Amino acid sequence: MDLFNELERVKLKFIAVCETLVDRQQLSEENFKEIRILLDSLDDHDEEYINRRLNDLTGGRLDLMFWE
Repeated sequence: MDLFNELERVKLKFIAVCETLVDRQQLSEENFKEIRILLDSLDDHDEEYINRRLNDLTGGRLDLMFWE
């Protein structure tokens, strides 16, 4: 599987987790929308910004350190 397809697969899994959090009312629809925008623009930001933003948007529920 090429890198692009693998990244898309990870994004879809991540979105599924976020949808579950929205269903459980642990993540707002607005923050979920911001997360989707962030995922679509990963190439525009550095790792630190992405981690910080995801942490902010999820209240620490999704502290993704998948680059380490």
